[in-house]
Amino acid sequence: MYYSSKSVILKNRNLRESDQLVTIFSEKEGKLTAVARGTKKPKSSLRACTQPFCHSFLHLSRGRELDIITQGKIVNFFGNSREDITRTLYVMYMMELLDKSMMERVPSQTVYRTLIYVLETMDQTGYNPLLIRFFEMRLVVYLGYTPMLQHCVSCGQSSGNSTFFSLSEGGVLCTACREQEERNLIYLSGESISLLKLMISNKPIVIQRIKASPAALQQMEYFLEKYLEYHLERRFKMKNTIRLLKQRMSL
Repeated sequence: MYYSSKSVILKNRNLRESDQLVTIFSEKEGKLTAVARGTKKPKSSLRACTQPFCHSFLHLSRGRELDIITQGKIVNFFGNSREDITRTLYVMYMMELLDKSMMERVPSQTVYRTLIYVLETMDQTGYNPLLIRFFEMRLVVYLGYTPMLQHCVSCGQSSGNSTFFSLSEGGVLCTACREQEERNLIYLSGESISLLKLMISNKPIVIQRIKASPAALQQMEYFLEKYLEYHLERRFKMKNTIRLLKQRMSL
């Protein structure tokens, strides 16, 4: 049985002498791993369209264990992002995040559309940390881990000026409840909490118009990384790579 779908290539790895295993996030089928035959050959017609974070239109054949990519063409190669190290690293982080969070063959139009929007926007306009945070938050919501930011997650009272978030409880804590919680607390400024709320309820085009302080950007990046790690019980290699490069560049 044959089928086709627009897909983003999450990663590829060697299978045999000239073949590769390609993990894709497709519009119709969700995440899956398929065989791409002959892609290591210089003249392979599949070589270009199965490169990591390439947006491609793929034709596949269902197999007993693994599907086979039979044909493909590039929709968007995101050439600008590939030429910029910062954009490349964060795009590869998003690919890793999807690979480690999405279940096999569970399609999500919301996650797919958000991914394509972020990839296209970054390629056209450059790196914007709020776009990455928006993608992370949309993924968090899709996975069912929407953080409670309006009221104290423990007692339900207004959180007031609370600035601490409990990873284990999944929300902010009021002053009284915070005193009973000693672990897994993350400090968030009022600005950071307001921005996180916007990301839950607004469209990506609104996010692009927002101005955020460096401190809030740093807090949100740390918070969403730890929140995803806590629920997925996984660490992300690309974030460690990004941190190391940032440290070296600051020297």
